[in-house]
Order: sequence, then structure tokens, then C-alpha cells
Amino acid sequence: MQCFMCGAEVGNSKVCFNCGADILLYKQIIYTSYVFYNQGLEKAKVKDISGAIEALKSSLQYYKYNTTARNLLGLCYYQVGETVRAINEWVLSKNLQEENNPNADRYLAEIENNPGLLSKANSTIKKYNQAIEYCKAGSRDLAMIQLKKVISQNPNLIKANQLLALLYIQDKKYADARKILSAISKIDSNNTTTIRYIHEVKERLKAENTGRRKKRNDVVTFADGNDTVIMSEHSFRSMLDNSKASFMNILMGLVVGLLICFFLVVPTVKENMTSGNTETVLALDQELATAKSDNKKLQNEIDDLQESLNAYDNKQDIPTSYENLMAAQNLYADGDAQGASEYIQLVSKDVLGEAGKATYDSLYAELSPTIIEGYYNDGNTFYTEENYDSAIANFQTVVDIDESYQDGAALFLLGDSYRLTGDTEAALECFEKVVELYPKNKWGKQAAVYIAADDTELSAADVGE
Repeated sequence: MQCFMCGAEVGNSKVCFNCGADILLYKQIIYTSYVFYNQGLEKAKVKDISGAIEALKSSLQYYKYNTTARNLLGLCYYQVGETVRAINEWVLSKNLQEENNPNADRYLAEIENNPGLLSKANSTIKKYNQAIEYCKAGSRDLAMIQLKKVISQNPNLIKANQLLALLYIQDKKYADARKILSAISKIDSNNTTTIRYIHEVKERLKAENTGRRKKRNDVVTFADGNDTVIMSEHSFRSMLDNSKASFMNILMGLVVGLLICFFLVVPTVKENMTSGNTETVLALDQELATAKSDNKKLQNEIDDLQESLNAYDNKQDIPTSYENLMAAQNLYADGDAQGASEYIQLVSKDVLGEAGKATYDSLYAELSPTIIEGYYNDGNTFYTEENYDSAIANFQTVVDIDESYQDGAALFLLGDSYRLTGDTEAALECFEKVVELYPKNKWGKQAAVYIAADDTELSAADVGE
């Protein structure tokens, strides 16, 4: 702490050692200022902004150099929408303490970084003042319009909200007034003006609801056919009460009957149904087990018969296969390769012995060109006749044996047959293989055209054959 006379540091002393000034009262004033600052801080934390403003003003009255209290006072003003007052406090705080005043620096920097804030605050103040002039002139509608604009620009401006609520109260729009007052009470929870307006709205609503209660007539009239019945209200209510009592008695009787049915009849029915269902399920389980056992026996018999049939067929196939193999050998020796190829395809290699298999392999290797040529020629014939399914079967056999047959012709025609049957995916697979193996011959070039166009409408005449 510094001496107020000479500015020297005095510490905890009651007298300044530099100039001899008595600083005890000065210290008490500063301590009192900080007591009010602490009160303002506590009230600001619980959103009692009005109470905080009063406490902070008291703090500054005792010691105007309390920049901490002044910065907090600016924040309180900013919270209730009074931006200009907030800026005044921060500027004054900065002037009183230029060094080591980071809060004032930060607040003012945020204002400078938001250039539209000052013009917006100026606009709201002008509109608020205009609204006050309208109120003085008795033009409440125009005042409400201006105040709504002010609140839309600065919702936290407590004074504008209070004035609009007061106008609503005068126009007996108590629900609208209560809505506005409830909103601003969340900003400043202990504002005495807001609390007084809320109490006034509650009283007005209470009186309004009480006034709406009408005195009940002592006589009730109603039509009964062509007659008009007039009876006292008491008698009418008694009649209604008796009707209600009769109805309740009937209703209670129905409920009791349902309970008796539920607790006595339903369990018996459920027990009988459960017993019958149990017997049915057991009978079905037994029938199912019997059926499974019979089915298993029949399947075993079928398997035994199939084994016997297979053994018989294999035994019958052995001599036939040897006969076909010998016929193929003889025809090949006589120079009839075509006939030999037909017979060797009738041979079942699996039933032959080791010597028979060796002979079969050797002869099949010799006849492979003839066999492939036969399938290829048959495939071409079916292709020309537009029997594309049979053509696919023959060309597929050729490709399985030698996919490069005729420089890719068989593979291309297989793909074209797939294309003409609508199996585009299989056709493209064959065409891609042709392009991979023979990119420069006519089959590869034509396959490339099909791949590039992906055109299933091209005709077989475009092949170039």
C-alpha cells in the first residue's frame, strides 16, 4: 500500500515513515472499499446483478482507484445490456491504472475487435429513447414496436424489457408481461423493479380469474320431450348424484363379475386346454419319432441298393470300355482317325487297368487334334444354325483342351455365343482372354471392339470370318 500524500510504500504501518502522514483512516477506507467489492462479487455469482452494481458503486465511492471493483462493475453493466456504461467503466479503469490492468485491456480489446458492437449499442439506445418519447406522448403501440426492435438487438437490456412488460400490463396482456419478466429475472434475479412487476402481474391475474367466476343460478331448466322441467339446483344435483351412484353400482357389478370369471372360470379352462394340448404334443412326438425311424431304414436300403447298382454298372462298363479302346486302336491303325476319335471318347478310363490306361493316354494324345477339330466343327455348325447353347457346349470342350486353338478362334466364338445368349459377363471374360493371348490377329482385334463398345447388338457377320 502507498501513502496518499507522498506515494511511498507504507506496509502495515499506521504512519508514513517518509512524510509522517497518519494513514490509519486511509487504510480503513480502502478496506471498506474491498468489503463492498467482495459483497458485489458474491452477488454477481448468484446473478443478483442489481445488488452487485449497488455494492460495487459503494466500493468505488470509498476508493475510486479500486480498478478490480470498477472492472467488475463494467461486466455487470454489460450483463444487463448497458454496453456504453460498461465501456466507460473499463476506460476509466485503464486511465486510473495503465500498468498491470489485464482485465480492462482484455475487455476493451474484445470491444475493438467487434467494430459493429458500438454502432449496435448506439442504435438500441436511440430506439429505447424514442420508445420513451412515444410513451410520454401516449403512443403505446409505437413504443412497443420500438422496444421489440431494441430487445431483438439487445435481449439483455433489462430496462427495455421492463418497459415493454409495463406496457403489456397497461394493455392487460398479463401473460405476455409475465413471459418477459420471467426471462429477465434469469439475467438479474433480484432486480426490485422486476420483482415488483411480477407481483403486480400475479395480482392482476388473480383478480381477473376471480372476476370471471359467475354466480350460479339457483334454478335449473331442461327439456324432457315436449315438456320443460324446472327444478332447483340442489334437486338437480341430487338427481345427478343418484344417477352417478346407480351407474357406479352397475359398473362395480360388472367388475366383480369379470373378476369372478377371471379367477374361477379362466384357470379351469386353461387347465383343460393345457392337458389336451400336452396329450396331443406327446402323440405327435411319438409319430414323428416313428416316422424318422422308418425314414432312416428306407434311406439305408436305398444306399445299399445304390452301392449294388454302382458295382454292377462298373462291372458291365469294364468290358465295354476295353472293347471301345480296341476298336479305336484298330481304326487308328487303319488310318480312320475320325472313327477312332469317336470310339475313344466312349471309353471310361477309370475302370481300365494300368496297361489299359497307358494305352488310352497314348492313343488319346495321338487323336487329340482330331477330337478337338470335331468339337470345333460341331460348334461352328451350331453357331451358324444359331443354336448357341449347343455351340457353347462344343466350344467350351475345345477351350478346356486347348484355349489357344485356331489362334483364339474357339475362345472368341465361345465368347460370341455367350454374347448372343445375353450372358455379357461370360462373353467379356472370353474376349479379354482373346485380347490377352492374340492382341494383333483378327480375333483379338474384334474382341477388343466388343470390349470397348460393350455392344451386344453387333452381328456375327462383323467377326470377319
